[in-house]
Amino acid sequence: MLCLIQALSTGTPGLWDYLIVTAANDRQAAAYEAQIQLRREMGALAQVRHLLVIPDPEGRRVGSGGSTLRCLGEVLRRESRPGEDLGGLRILIVHAGGDSRRLPAYSPCGKIFIPLPGSAQPKTGVTLFDRLVPAFLALPSGARGAGQVVIAAGDALIRFDPAAVELDLPGITAIGAPVTPDEAARHGVLCPNADGSVRLYLQKPNVCAQTEAGAIGADGRAVLDIGIMSLDACAAATLLQAFRTAPARAAILSYGVDLYREICCAMGTEATLAHYISTARASRSSVDEAVLASLFAALRPIPFNVRVVDECSFLHFGSTSQLISSGLELAAQDLGAPPATSILSIDNDVQANGAIAGQEAWVEGCRLCAPLRLRGRNVVAGVDVAEPLDLPAGACLDISAGLNRQGGKVCFIRCCGVDDTFKRSLAEGATFCGQPLVEWLRAAGAPISTIWDEEIPPAERTLWNARLFPAEQECGAFRRWLWMFDMARATPEQKLGFPSADRYSSAEIAVLSDQAAFHARRATLRASAIKP
Repeated sequence: MLCLIQALSTGTPGLWDYLIVTAANDRQAAAYEAQIQLRREMGALAQVRHLLVIPDPEGRRVGSGGSTLRCLGEVLRRESRPGEDLGGLRILIVHAGGDSRRLPAYSPCGKIFIPLPGSAQPKTGVTLFDRLVPAFLALPSGARGAGQVVIAAGDALIRFDPAAVELDLPGITAIGAPVTPDEAARHGVLCPNADGSVRLYLQKPNVCAQTEAGAIGADGRAVLDIGIMSLDACAAATLLQAFRTAPARAAILSYGVDLYREICCAMGTEATLAHYISTARASRSSVDEAVLASLFAALRPIPFNVRVVDECSFLHFGSTSQLISSGLELAAQDLGAPPATSILSIDNDVQANGAIAGQEAWVEGCRLCAPLRLRGRNVVAGVDVAEPLDLPAGACLDISAGLNRQGGKVCFIRCCGVDDTFKRSLAEGATFCGQPLVEWLRAAGAPISTIWDEEIPPAERTLWNARLFPAEQECGAFRRWLWMFDMARATPEQKLGFPSADRYSSAEIAVLSDQAAFHARRATLRASAIKP
């Protein structure tokens, strides 16, 4: 096994050679680069030598594992290192290349740059990036001279003490936290030996599977993988070598390789090929069995350890409803007490006649010149309220600037329900504006052929790729479409205008929205709000 490690680290403890943020495509990467560079210019990220944003190749989703390999390969290219030698380098990779399918209002900025509550810098505000990345950069170094690659997920706010972990063991060290088996069932689970090494890695195991694998400890809890792991240079080299074969490289491009499903599940002192393949298949891996067998043989020898932090919490901002629940929890944590109001007002310019009334609401990036009345569990983003606006309970409204299919400037208007399931198919009972999507379409008189193209199979027809959301020349025209929240009260004239409207899917809006305009609007609103 090739493993070249320099005698001494080129970096200084606390300093990093690379911070790499991954992106889904070139457009998202360009937006991320602009935001990260802005923070660099403001004096942040001074402990990092190089800042990179690396997109998936040609817009093809290669998974967190494939993206990790792509990042390491780019570092090797830039450093002109022989073979897979990453020795002496400290590299932080933050995976942030999601589509935000469950959080469509923030697909223009990506989850990692979602605006969050907090004392904002006028130019940047406070985002998930600003809350999350400093904690990752504060993680301790690995063993002296062994090199270090830290891989972290950028889709949730993890609250923990970086100084409470040690990452100087050989191979891979994952950070875990004790949680209930029910909570662990939705994530990766580490089964530790008494010495801190890992016996087995389980991917989204139900409680029964956790029990059978001995994952539940004497205290009734399982060890959750919190999405942060540290590799030494030798482990990174082994990982790179495992995917040097043509079949493994083809699998990355064809199916994508998940860091946890196809990589972590192959390791552990009690891991077997049968366990690995069955776990991968149960997690919907499409990688050929022969390729999985070769990966297992190559990856299993890597030492795999876990460090458990007892005090750790998660705030998920991955869905529309979580904006409200996690936002309120974050505000309470910052204050040390429940906030005085359950309305989260972020990056808004509330003018003399403007006001927000209601409860359990997220209002962000809005200009309020008139009262906004919210009946509960509402999300409003990017809206100019020039006249009084009243939204029913559970109604969500977001507006984003972009280009239509002909390249003209438009505003995309998205009305939906706080619990709508953008990833669930029509056949699986997808909902829209709080009612079954199939019933909403029937009431609107919208034929299926006008919502989805024929080549999209029925099982893949979701709210994400449904052409439901109108584009208008003027952002204030959103009031024409508020009837979508209450189909029972919609007039025949309103319904008749829907089939002929210039409509877009959330998948299209994610591509056609103007990411620079998204951030520029927020910066302008923050500047207006702080004027004396």
